[in-house]
Amino acid sequence: MQLDNTHIAVKERNLVDICDLSLHVMRHYWRPIVLTSLAGAVPLMVVNHLLIGWMMDLQYRDAYFYLDEGAAIARYVWDMSLLIAIEAPLASIFATAYLGQAVFVDQPQIRDVFRDVLRMFPRVAWCQLLVRGILPAWLLMWAVPRYGDFEFGIEGMLFLMLAAYAVLVRVFRPFINEIVLLERNPLRSRDPGSMTVARRSAQLHGPSSADLFTQGLGMSLLTVCLATAMFGTFVFLKGVLSNSWKVTPFMLLYAMPLACWLVAIYLNVVRFLRYLDLRIRHEGWEVELRLRAEAGRMAGKAF
Repeated sequence: MQLDNTHIAVKERNLVDICDLSLHVMRHYWRPIVLTSLAGAVPLMVVNHLLIGWMMDLQYRDAYFYLDEGAAIARYVWDMSLLIAIEAPLASIFATAYLGQAVFVDQPQIRDVFRDVLRMFPRVAWCQLLVRGILPAWLLMWAVPRYGDFEFGIEGMLFLMLAAYAVLVRVFRPFINEIVLLERNPLRSRDPGSMTVARRSAQLHGPSSADLFTQGLGMSLLTVCLATAMFGTFVFLKGVLSNSWKVTPFMLLYAMPLACWLVAIYLNVVRFLRYLDLRIRHEGWEVELRLRAEAGRMAGKAF
């Protein structure tokens, strides 16, 4: 591994260039990216289906929304969208670890990626499940009475506030996965000078809060547009193949979440490249890599 010979060119880029480069990265590494992304997303899909899949059950809709089927659909789309928005960073942990290795290694081993993530999972669980609201979101959805009316207090207020909190934290502190999985900082340390996750996050994100907020707003709008376009593509394909343009419960149960998760895979690559760009801009990471590579070569010659 040569630190000054990376597979992704280490240089400053604007957000548009990063989005474009993300497509090239996905084209080149699409198999491992899809595999590692599904490893994180599939368990969450199952959890979400168990939590709110009953909202698309025909018996439920016949009992409560036989006069207004759209209300049941809107409820399901609302809850599922917020769940995926909160859970997306957790689903990306394996793909993030893979991309971190792919920058320097020709063909990273998937088993090494899974082993590294499992070793760091307690830190990931603390940062994502607890601090960033995933576990509270699951508990809220579990508290919703089954086969009942829309719970405005839980789904309309508490759940929305939790999702807004999770998104805002992600806007100002988007690179927590990279800090935990790639830089491997500890959560706590008895040494007051040790670089913990919280200190590293403040050091990395603090000077760029304004830029991160602007980029976060732009990425939020892009997320909504891409997810809508992806689901529209599925509806179009279904209409062409079956000659039926009705959005069925099957489409909402499976195609709608799939569209959101596919967009999340792409946005994870974008976030990783934004992380590299931030380190280049504010920490001179490309210079650090060259110096470390040269130091390694000099040490090798000395022996």
